[in-house]
Amino acid sequence: MPDRPTLEHRQVTALELGGRPVEITSAQLVYTQYWNGEQPAQREWEVLGRTHEDDLTEGVEAIVVTVDGKRLKGRVVIMSSRSYGLSVFQAVGLDELADA
Repeated sequence: MPDRPTLEHRQVTALELGGRPVEITSAQLVYTQYWNGEQPAQREWEVLGRTHEDDLTEGVEAIVVTVDGKRLKGRVVIMSSRSYGLSVFQAVGLDELADA
């Protein structure tokens, strides 16, 4: 039985925010699984990544990610910071990911 949340990382190969493609330098879909004893409890997800694009809009956005050749969609809250020509972003899931 896990004594803390477990993480699952998946490589993101394509990303769309608000219906437009975002060229990523790297990104990962991270699932965080919380446990109630030996039973799975709450599961959260987020996308962490980097891009050279400088026009990421912070706030709530629709997202589509491609992971293992499968397109998934959901809604996220975007936070980003920019330094030395690179934007680092975190997109925290607001609902379940579904097939796109």
